[in-house]
Amino acid sequence: MIFISALALGACARTPHQPAEVRAPVARSTEPPAKHPPVVVALVVDQLPMWMAVERWKTLPATGGFRKLLVEANAIAELHHGHAFNATAPGHAALFTGGPAHTSGVTANGKLDARGTYESFLADPTAHIVNATGASDRTSSSIASLKAATIADSLKHARPGATVISLSMKDRGAIFGGGRTSDATLWFDSTSDAFVTSTAFAASVPAWAAPIATPGAAAKYRTEAWVPLDPKWLAANTDLPAPDLGQGDFHGLGKKFPHDIAKAAKPAKAFVATPFADKMLLDAAILAVDHVAKQSEPALIAVSLSSTDYVGHMFGPDAPEAWDQMLRLDAELARFFAHLDEKLGKDGYSVVLSADHGVPSTPEVMNQGFCGRPDADKYERRCEHAVRMRGSELAKVAEDAVDRAVGSGEWVLGYVEPFVVFRPATRALPKDKLDAAVAAVAQSIGALPTVARAVDVRANPATCPPAKDESLDALVCRSIHGGTGGDVFVVPKPGCFVDAEYVEGDGVNHGTPYLFDRAVPIIVRAPVDASVQLQETMPSLEDRAIVDQRAYAATIAALFGIEPPEAAIGGADLSKR
Repeated sequence: MIFISALALGACARTPHQPAEVRAPVARSTEPPAKHPPVVVALVVDQLPMWMAVERWKTLPATGGFRKLLVEANAIAELHHGHAFNATAPGHAALFTGGPAHTSGVTANGKLDARGTYESFLADPTAHIVNATGASDRTSSSIASLKAATIADSLKHARPGATVISLSMKDRGAIFGGGRTSDATLWFDSTSDAFVTSTAFAASVPAWAAPIATPGAAAKYRTEAWVPLDPKWLAANTDLPAPDLGQGDFHGLGKKFPHDIAKAAKPAKAFVATPFADKMLLDAAILAVDHVAKQSEPALIAVSLSSTDYVGHMFGPDAPEAWDQMLRLDAELARFFAHLDEKLGKDGYSVVLSADHGVPSTPEVMNQGFCGRPDADKYERRCEHAVRMRGSELAKVAEDAVDRAVGSGEWVLGYVEPFVVFRPATRALPKDKLDAAVAAVAQSIGALPTVARAVDVRANPATCPPAKDESLDALVCRSIHGGTGGDVFVVPKPGCFVDAEYVEGDGVNHGTPYLFDRAVPIIVRAPVDASVQLQETMPSLEDRAIVDQRAYAATIAALFGIEPPEAAIGGADLSKR
């Protein structure tokens, strides 16, 4: 197990703001591996906070995937994301480029169209959905919003023959891992009930992916109800039957076990909030491994596991469903790692695992267990009073504030995390009136008991503090990229969040600057050969060295023997045993 010195970490200075033009990284000359071309599996567990890994992984069985990964790991650390709005798109962009939103340009999960309707941040009207039957007329997503180079881009530049495959249940979970010229970037589409890509990446899905890209392919994963995998283990760790923890009923799945997906109002949509979606995703990853095993070039397989996030959003991280999801993911990872061992050999691949963001407990749990506690919590799980906020209510507060400042009108387009978004006519106001409008919104929203700060996006510095600065000012600075996203950036107080509205009034959301949302594990397992002395017991995750988000891409680059993307330069290299 390597030791990362505090001195070495402190020496890693943050790269300045990434220019709009993405510069290709310079390849580093290295000798090719003698036995195998390097294969790196880059795993992201969506919504995996460090606090959860520390508290729960030690309860998992000895046969599980997390234990195997930890025992075979050469590095275990705590990764702190360097931005204030911690969510899937900014988090994945940060991991795969090394840069926070200020650098990547990816400031949110979504955006508002001209009518104020929510759409994916990556939505591109020129791109169209592609499944195994070909392209459709439905619009899709692209990587055009990203302003920084990814580790996949670096690999393709340094090793043009390398294979890059990226998979997720979400477009925003797959796109950044694949970069701009991937061999396959695939995600789940509930309308197709199968994995798809976009014409922005390919005109067709690859032949090896046909089993999971044929319309209706997911139906076979919904033939059984979701019940506890190990009732005794679950009963030992949670309350059964579960009390009211803020669980939501997503498309008719129900709030408590059992969950019969076939009886859901929209089975293909409800599917993603079950462990069976991870099973399908890892089946797709196994197909990718089998494809790569036949190649003679380096390969990057990026897999973003989304079910933990969806289950957390719907039921909350303390519900029995969240515990069972972790147990089932552990078993699925064990199956996946066994396949890697079989196909590539233990010395034929590396794994880098981390997360895009964390999560707090639901307000029901926070108010009972964390609010008002005098003692400090390492992951900042403390609060005055935990509350679910409504984005529409924040937009109304903003509208009323502008009315008072400049006169009655229609000034606010809406709220999309983490921004209040003005209408174009509001932005076109004379400077004195626009200043008054912004100041009124920042003051009114900032005065809410659930809000810690409301920030004028225009006032954000062009250059942000270095990564080692984890103050709120620095985190907010690194969350804003010009005027991308909106006009007033809103920071909730600890324990408060804007309702994700998967199930309005229930469940949980993330998106804050506190350590429960931005501290996540990073585990690196370099190739294991006969000379490697493995630990006999699962190592603890407690009190690990802290690295910033650059470490993920920097470590992957080191495993390939190439230069990292520009935004990851200076990140901790965790690749050595």
